Amino acid sequence: MKTILKDLLGIDGVKGVVIFSPEGKLVLSRFSDNYRAEESYIENVSWDTLAVELRDIAEAEFVFERDRFYIRKSHSGFLLVILDDFAPVSMVRLNCEIVLPTLDRMKPGGGRLSQILRKKIF
Repeated sequence: MKTILKDLLGIDGVKGVVIFSPEGKLVLSRFSDNYRAEESYIENVSWDTLAVELRDIAEAEFVFERDRFYIRKSHSGFLLVILDDFAPVSMVRLNCEIVLPTLDRMKPGGGRLSQILRKKIF
């Protein structure tokens, strides 16, 4: 489990990973070394609005002018991966398939997921 998010962040073109609960509470955000400056903006995002809009969607990809968001839903929340245009989505999907079962085994809420991820992954 120590390298799960590190492997995802190690993919060329992956800027960062954000995990938020089904209620929209930010659980964890981690960015690659080249994009650490963007991490401060994440705390100001209204994740609850996005969580409500995505409640019936299992997987989504949003394409913007310079970036893409790849989002996967799990029982414990949402996994959002921020990508460059050239990032290999198939590799990101594969790594998300590895991360999601680990997240689903953990109980949502209570901050327990956040504590486990911070202790074991970083």
